[in-house]
Amino acid sequence: MNAEETWEIPPLDDAPDIARPDAGASGELLADPRHWPGLGVIVTGLVFAVLAAILATAGYPGVAIAGAIVAGSALLGGALLLVLELRRRRTAQGDSTGTVARLGI
Repeated sequence: MNAEETWEIPPLDDAPDIARPDAGASGELLADPRHWPGLGVIVTGLVFAVLAAILATAGYPGVAIAGAIVAGSALLGGALLLVLELRRRRTAQGDSTGTVARLGI
């Protein structure tokens, strides 16, 4: 055992380790910079959705429809980026029960 590695004393019984839950902490998605591109695209989609709604009420239906199309594609693209990053992280950790396996695809 190297002195540089972290190590823990294993539990003496087979009790589950309740000190470190498996669920992620709140705000973990925002703290990880690998999720920022997906979140940025989602925020861009939300901004375009608000602008499309403002333009629709101001009487510019053609521009509002174009903004709504951009907003919808940005929201779907950002969600896809987040799902792909979470799937990549699961497979990197060795978890074979990723999103595709759970959906039965």
